[in-house]
Amino acid sequence: MTVYLTLSDSILPLFVGCLESLPNLHTLEIGRAHSYTAAPLKKALGRVEFPQIKTLILPPTAYPLLQHCRDVEDVICVVRDVTLSSDEFLGSLASNRDSKVRRLTIPLVSFGTPSRR
Repeated sequence: MTVYLTLSDSILPLFVGCLESLPNLHTLEIGRAHSYTAAPLKKALGRVEFPQIKTLILPPTAYPLLQHCRDVEDVICVVRDVTLSSDEFLGSLASNRDSKVRRLTIPLVSFGTPSRR
């Protein structure tokens, strides 16, 4: 299933409810998420779990989903119209102590002149 997330206090809880009602959903792709999606998505997710999701394809702004898909095996981070900030993305993945991730794909992106640090 591919979805495009919008910022809305009413839409995100409906999205989470939809995911809960799909026990056979094994692949979820977030096609696009606004740059300010993380905090509202985190709030909407609450304490729900999606153990049925095995493949997660998402932009960095949808990183809260990583903590709620405990049995995910393939994680593909896609960059669409935003710069990649991997700190929160990787931190969210690392916080899942029982992670079963076998494959993690994060594109290397360069914006501007590389730093020599």
